[in-house]
Amino acid sequence: MTTASMLRSLAVPTALAATLLLAAGCGKSAPTHFYSLSPTPAPQQAQPTPAGPCLSLGIGPVDFPAYLDRSQIVTRSGANRMQLAEFDQWIETPRENFQRILTENLAGLVCAKPLVTYPWPTGGHPDRQVVIQVARFDGVLGQDAVLRASWSVLDADGKNLAWRSNEYKQAAAGPDYDSLAAAQSRLVEQFAKDVADSLRQ
Repeated sequence: MTTASMLRSLAVPTALAATLLLAAGCGKSAPTHFYSLSPTPAPQQAQPTPAGPCLSLGIGPVDFPAYLDRSQIVTRSGANRMQLAEFDQWIETPRENFQRILTENLAGLVCAKPLVTYPWPTGGHPDRQVVIQVARFDGVLGQDAVLRASWSVLDADGKNLAWRSNEYKQAAAGPDYDSLAAAQSRLVEQFAKDVADSLRQ
């Protein structure tokens, strides 16, 4: 056997071994974990109907910044550096998740019949509408979650009855994404209380 033939015969099993190692490595990719915001826990005892006039209420539109329009959880690692968690993702879009949990929290804070989300059901328009613009909703793992938002309360004719803006911070209980999502849930709870106050006024 010539030297060239011997080299070719050795190259085949070497290439095969490399291919098998690569395939084995691909099969061990990390599993993706999915998260959701959670509403305020229901009280153990029945609560009285929230005070204030009972009007139909609509939540939305809710505007989110483009950097959050993705399934990956976004965190900060510096003043100008952002991180996308490839294997830690939201189970639904952040905007829809935020709007849904905010609506659930408001249901226990204000008297609203019905309480609907934008776009409204066909043929109706709520007596009061809350339009929300979120400027920031992220955080640093193991540190603070931050929500910065503005909102307007409109009547059925579109007249602006109130406008507010605020920033909220909540410390995460641990260094993982589960703790960050829990902290962000508490931010939505705080925000819902302020929205409810503006509706009562």
